[in-house]
Amino acid sequence: MIVRPAAVMDAPLCIELVERRRIEYESYEPRFRKKAANSADSTLPWFEKLFSDSENVCLIAIEGDHVLGFAIARKFPTPPVYDPGGPTALIDDFCVGCKELWKDVGQALLNETKQLLKQRGFAQLVVVGARQDIAKTQFLEKANLSLASTWWTVGLQGAQGIDIDDR
Repeated sequence: MIVRPAAVMDAPLCIELVERRRIEYESYEPRFRKKAANSADSTLPWFEKLFSDSENVCLIAIEGDHVLGFAIARKFPTPPVYDPGGPTALIDDFCVGCKELWKDVGQALLNETKQLLKQRGFAQLVVVGARQDIAKTQFLEKANLSLASTWWTVGLQGAQGIDIDDR
């Protein structure tokens, strides 16, 4: 396995992985994670932009011509009410080909990403994942990341008020 910077030409291969993850994540939360019909087509220019921006850390793990996983880290604004000691980086897209690859491929991608971000002066890394993605969650916990936030969602069209019975 080789971990190297992702190039624009890698974007279609990474989209194959992220599309599979989107289908999985939609089953976890069908409103918030509802996959758009054109998600692959709309992701291509976005990934090409991210991969061509030297400010981002975009890595791909490959074996031969097979993509095993990828990670995209970019600068993310730290809320002004918090002070983590420097800039924050966000990994929103972090995928591996199958859950069994988190231990080696995920670890290699995370380690290299952290090293490159540290060299650039980042103070913290935030990684996004779905609560129900057990394999990724367990991997991140074992990699000494801590759970910092959760998001809750509700549809608003046709929504009724809810009475909370706290008896």
